[in-house]
Amino acid sequence: MKNETRIAEVRFFAVLKHLDTEVPVALVSLFSKPDPDLLRISVNALWSCEYQGDSALEFIDIKCIQAVVAMVPHAPAIDGRQTQERFFLVEKPGLDVAVMAGAGESDIRDNANSCPNSCD
Repeated sequence: MKNETRIAEVRFFAVLKHLDTEVPVALVSLFSKPDPDLLRISVNALWSCEYQGDSALEFIDIKCIQAVVAMVPHAPAIDGRQTQERFFLVEKPGLDVAVMAGAGESDIRDNANSCPNSCD
């Protein structure tokens, strides 16, 4: 998976310890690579992938995580192939609504880092 952008569902986070070294990792389930026909037709805009569940589990260093995204279910008809459930990539879900309401991305990030009194 080196030097390759992949989409994955995070199952859980953990810290692996060996002697004096700690490595934070995530157990992820990889989605398939995007369908090449849909990528081509959409000019690289529609990343449509298959969910692979437990058959594609892998541990990754959490520093490899580049973004948090949503994978939305859909069932496209692809050139004569049987329709099946797939998932398409949506980046920063909800951010567009927050921006329309007047909140900027930095406001959202600041609020996400604050902790209400009940967490103390």
